[in-house]
Amino acid sequence: MEIRDRLLGNVAIVELNGRLTINDQPGQLHRAVSSMIDRGAQHVLLDLANVPYIDSTRLGELIAAHVSVTRGGGRLGLIGAPARIVGLLAMAGLGDIFERFDSIDAAVAVLE
Repeated sequence: MEIRDRLLGNVAIVELNGRLTINDQPGQLHRAVSSMIDRGAQHVLLDLANVPYIDSTRLGELIAAHVSVTRGGGRLGLIGAPARIVGLLAMAGLGDIFERFDSIDAAVAVLE
């Protein structure tokens, strides 16, 4: 998995590329989100357009990131989540927990 991030005002964009599995470095996603909060982000957008698969271990990390952001009064949104990931969230009972957006521009417009 590769992670790139950038800050647009108080909105962090965290772009993820590749499969998110137990084989990844533990805590990598959560650390990236925490780092953006430390840099001044209130809201975090996870761009999942290039993530074909998330296993249950990394799903837990996604939940931890959501908790970190919302505890600080922010919102965590998902950009371009593939149908497979949306289905996994629904099966896990998390379909309504994560805001989903079609594009970064649409999400930033709502969060600013």
